Amino acid sequence: MIQNEHTARETLEALEKAHKLLTGSLGMVKNRCTEEEYKAFRSGMAQVMGQLFFLVMEPIYREHPSLAPPETPQEFLDQWKMGPK
Repeated sequence: MIQNEHTARETLEALEKAHKLLTGSLGMVKNRCTEEEYKAFRSGMAQVMGQLFFLVMEPIYREHPSLAPPETPQEFLDQWKMGPK
């Protein structure tokens, strides 16, 4: 997806900041809204965050496994290093 490792790193840093902001919005909604509103928001947010990871972040990690977070399971790293099947 992004071949230049420096650009990939900077892109992932920006995406991680966005992820933290999105995660933070869950707490705000939970504290200020009804349980029903929170559940609906959480459901939508789960879809957004899943898409962000699987459509944007994972392809970058596949291209640059060394940029994956340290807590990434070894099985994913091994798969990413092998490339697409």
